[in-house]
Amino acid sequence: MINLSNKILFTGGALCKTLVFIILCCLSCRPAPVSQQGAESNVVLNVYFFHLTERCDACTAIEENTRKVLAKYFSEQLNNGKIVFRSINIEKRENKNIAEKYQVSYTSLLLIRADGDVTDFTNSSMNYANMNPSKFEELLKAEIDKNLN
Repeated sequence: MINLSNKILFTGGALCKTLVFIILCCLSCRPAPVSQQGAESNVVLNVYFFHLTERCDACTAIEENTRKVLAKYFSEQLNNGKIVFRSINIEKRENKNIAEKYQVSYTSLLLIRADGDVTDFTNSSMNYANMNPSKFEELLKAEIDKNLN
């Protein structure tokens, strides 16, 4: 009897330790929640450009012209962290959570305020970034100004 109960305790203890180990491993391998990824306390506006690995001319123009607008009109806010720009390849595994959070599955340009309000600037960017960059610049600047106030 003694040998049998010791064996049961040992087996049960080993099983318990194994389960705890597995649970800890699973929890430690999860990516950080989107709200913790690059979260800055002084960020007023996130400008996220979502794209695929392969990009057309319009997609390339969206990113290039967005960077130009930000550098030309909002360099101070970029430097002090009030505006954050991120180019996010949605085909990369590490970006899956943020793409799911904003329900993005193709090229998109989103302006996301600190209060969580999202402005989808995708249609305007697709219409103007490549064929009429000055119109794109005018519209994007106005939308960023509106979201900063």
